[in-house]
Amino acid sequence: MISIITSLYNSNKYLTAYIAHIEKASRTLTEAGVEHEFLIIANDPNSEESVQLEHINKNNNIRSRILICPRETLYTTWNRGIREALYPNITFWNVDDSRNVDAIIDGDEKIKEGFLVVYFPFLYKRYIPICGIRILVKRKIINPPEFNRELFLKGMYSGPFFMITKEAIEKVGGFDESFKIAGDFEWNVRAVRAGLRFKKSQKVAGIFTNDGTTLSGQKSDLHQAENKRICDTIL
Repeated sequence: MISIITSLYNSNKYLTAYIAHIEKASRTLTEAGVEHEFLIIANDPNSEESVQLEHINKNNNIRSRILICPRETLYTTWNRGIREALYPNITFWNVDDSRNVDAIIDGDEKIKEGFLVVYFPFLYKRYIPICGIRILVKRKIINPPEFNRELFLKGMYSGPFFMITKEAIEKVGGFDESFKIAGDFEWNVRAVRAGLRFKKSQKVAGIFTNDGTTLSGQKSDLHQAENKRICDTIL
């Protein structure tokens, strides 16, 4: 049983592909007997987003709920999604990424075995714009190590597709909403320090896309400052 949370803001150019991905995923999860929902939280949606959201609402092949909220930070929206989620298992699906359903199913099974955080290998794709066209310049499978407490305190090895449980949130707390970029890393550090059981899946979770426009893909001073802030709390 899993709630799949997506935060939307000015996401027009990704929505058509995203809708196709989640329609296929929802159908496959239903066929596999996995109770699920796509919980889509739209931050101050513009007119084009509103039209696309209405298409999702009318699509009987997608088990979805749509929440509308004012503009807020990503981690505020994630916390909102966790509070609103129907199911005890949680994962996040960025609108510009794609997910492999067999990995979601495998993660759901590992949570049934008693693990509270499940993480995955994933395919990383980096693009650069040239004359208005996105050119793929890097394609690599990121295969994180097996869980090691000291290592996971120093880096975000859980990746972008990790799965958690509401029980984990109860033990660790929600995402720190003061972070703009590295709140997922900060939460994982707290989960490690709290002794939560992590488990690596061998299934490739999906495709993480970096076109330089995403928060984590910009390598900004803010991102570096937030990472330093997290590391300073460990020392």
